[in-house]
Amino acid sequence: MFVKICGLRDLPSARVAVDAGADAIGFVYHPASPRHVEPAQIRSMVDALMVDARGDVPVETVLVVRGRPIEEVLRVARESGVRTVQFHGGEPDADLQQAVDAGFTVMRALSLAEYVAGGSSGGTSRPPGGRGTFIDARLLLDAPEPGQGQLMEVPDRALLPRTPWILAGGLGVDNVRAQIESLRPDGVDVSSGVESARGVKDHAKIRQFIANARS
Repeated sequence: MFVKICGLRDLPSARVAVDAGADAIGFVYHPASPRHVEPAQIRSMVDALMVDARGDVPVETVLVVRGRPIEEVLRVARESGVRTVQFHGGEPDADLQQAVDAGFTVMRALSLAEYVAGGSSGGTSRPPGGRGTFIDARLLLDAPEPGQGQLMEVPDRALLPRTPWILAGGLGVDNVRAQIESLRPDGVDVSSGVESARGVKDHAKIRQFIANARS
């Protein structure tokens, strides 16, 4: 089970996530978010984790963006030193392709309704019917209002992807196991569900979430 801990803002929390076995850690670049971090802050955390691992970050590092110009996204990603960019604002396929061409791996976050309808307003490379892949992007399905701790509503499980996907939205220590068993995602992504206050990570919850996701 792939596990991503998102919305990290400080090195101690990032280290807890890595030590607890997270596959990926996410840093939010979105000034309106309480979890926003600047590129220099992200870089300092990534560099410190590289020192911890003697030169190789033992976890995937992800920059999460929403509705930013692709030129800005690529600049911030390079300055931050991350490996992956997660697009969370209905960006067109061309933006994702530019990120791939620039050497980054990419994730695309959508609500289930957006996924079924065909993805972003910029068009997709997915065949009709809502089942397939975007460019070379991994798919993450989230609640309609990301970052608000809301569970993704699934009126019909037949709508869920048949290809690998990651579940986000409203997950926490107490419900992650049940959601995995019900929806059968290939991975899970959590942010607010492991916080003691908005933007403040709870280290015990991070450890327990990862343990419960893999129990």
